Amino acid sequence: MKFNFKWIFGLMVFLGCVEKQDEAKNWANHIPFDSNFSISEMESSTSFSLKGEAKGFPEINQASGLAYSRKNPGFLWTHQDKNFDNSLFLINASNGEIAATYKILGTENRDWEDIEIALGPISGLDYLYLGDIGDNDQIYDSYVIYRFEEPKFEENHQGKIIELELPFDKITFRYPNKSYDVEALMVDPITKDIYLATKRELRSQLFVLPFPQNLEKELTAIKAGTFSFRIVTAGTVSREGDKAIMKNYNQIFYWERKSGQTFVEMLAEKPFLLPYDPKEEQGEAICFDPAGGYFTLSELANGIRPQLYHYSKN
Repeated sequence: MKFNFKWIFGLMVFLGCVEKQDEAKNWANHIPFDSNFSISEMESSTSFSLKGEAKGFPEINQASGLAYSRKNPGFLWTHQDKNFDNSLFLINASNGEIAATYKILGTENRDWEDIEIALGPISGLDYLYLGDIGDNDQIYDSYVIYRFEEPKFEENHQGKIIELELPFDKITFRYPNKSYDVEALMVDPITKDIYLATKRELRSQLFVLPFPQNLEKELTAIKAGTFSFRIVTAGTVSREGDKAIMKNYNQIFYWERKSGQTFVEMLAEKPFLLPYDPKEEQGEAICFDPAGGYFTLSELANGIRPQLYHYSKN
């Protein structure tokens, strides 16, 4: 029998479109999950080093997000939050030193609270997602996520402040019921949906901005679920989308995605606890490394200088 590969490819594309349409319909009818797991019920993972390896002291006082660079292997992206400018710092993962500082012209830092690296609108490109999502007093009507192609470090950038005129997407949104202070931004690379976890509620809430995010109007985030823990300060997703991490000031929560699970189904399950030693004074940044380990970085607090820590995967 002779196969018509064009027909097969067309069928695959069609089924993919149907699947995405079904996902959109599912969000319209989504019933948020409600987790009820206590910390004492969560098992500690034994797949990582028990103590963080100190890498160095980045000259950044208020680091509020981390993302492992894909265009610049061996480096991490970070930024500061409220009361600082729109600087992105590229730091050396081996010693914490700042290699270069970038400013994306046209972006504004009202209160940048997290950064993620993931796929985006154009296939094959890696994007940085920068969340202007903080709201300590919960007074803002709307929030912004900037999305742009990851910058490439050049040798002549070393030690400099580089202003870049990059095209960027400005995703503007609000929440359906009230204002929220959010410090965790995650992107599912499989669906390109954007997830946000709140900080100040009795139990942290999870919201989603489904892909494709309309850039022409203000979006309304959809409630996806409620966690059993609170004070989420950072979140990240693995490159393949099969693992996720969220943290607060005392614990790091870890999920592994089972075959056939959606991102939300994964997060609705009981997480593992990851090693967090030493406990940071005010840790608000975390990201995976390419081998499955993770980095953490704190803000300056109580006079303790922030240090970059790495936990390797066993």
